Amino acid sequence: MAEIAAAQVMALRAETDLPMMECKQALVACEGEKSAALEWLAKKHKGKMESRSDRETGEGSVAIHIEAGEQTGAIIEVRCETAPVAKNEQFQELLADMARAVATGTESAPSPETVKAMTIAGSDTTLGDKLAEIYGRLRETMNIGTCRRITGEYLSSYIHHDHKRGILISLSHRPQNEAVGRDLCMHTLFSKPMAISRDDMPADKIEKVRKLAEELAREQGKPDTIVAKIVDGKVNAFLAENSLHDQQHVNADLYGKKKISEILSEAGVERVVEMAIVQVGV
Repeated sequence: MAEIAAAQVMALRAETDLPMMECKQALVACEGEKSAALEWLAKKHKGKMESRSDRETGEGSVAIHIEAGEQTGAIIEVRCETAPVAKNEQFQELLADMARAVATGTESAPSPETVKAMTIAGSDTTLGDKLAEIYGRLRETMNIGTCRRITGEYLSSYIHHDHKRGILISLSHRPQNEAVGRDLCMHTLFSKPMAISRDDMPADKIEKVRKLAEELAREQGKPDTIVAKIVDGKVNAFLAENSLHDQQHVNADLYGKKKISEILSEAGVERVVEMAIVQVGV
């Protein structure tokens, strides 16, 4: 068995940020070969991660990356066990690498395994390997949740200050005032619309509102002509409240009582093309 010098252990610890005894164990198992020890540690922590994968991950963070030109971007969610780890610098760096990789990828909604197989920009290291490395340092289960890639003429985004909620939106045109895009993201994250426009609203949602409105009107003994008007009114109110383009902007001080569609039109934007709202654990 090769004799392991303290300097070798210290060097491996400095590179991996792992406990001294674990670094020495790896070097002993690999007869002092540093590269082999690094691989040994990666495999060890990957195995530990898999054995602990059923642990509850109720905390986490959302990250967004938009490429130069603001036409391609990604929003991702990664969950962990505790709030301190969610705020940890190494965990946040991992999220940034993942968001960048998804944005530069080709899939609109890659699976966790697909994301793990992607490489970090400028290196041959996979995100799965980086995930195992961070696990070795933080000792907490981390699971990749929602991952979305969006493209368009102009992207805008917003992440809430707690990093647990975020939104990425694609617009048909670059707004004349770019603050409109960010304000729209903040509005949308707050209002949580079910669809971008009335035409996008799922038919089953509309039918549910229509059926309930009709049942209540008939229970009240309303005549058929009045029932029809009540039903149409309820459906229109539902669509106005839950279709993004029809909603009034929540920032009334800045935009008055204008609808989102009006505000976008004034900024030279025809419509919202796509949106992805992501919240940790949802």
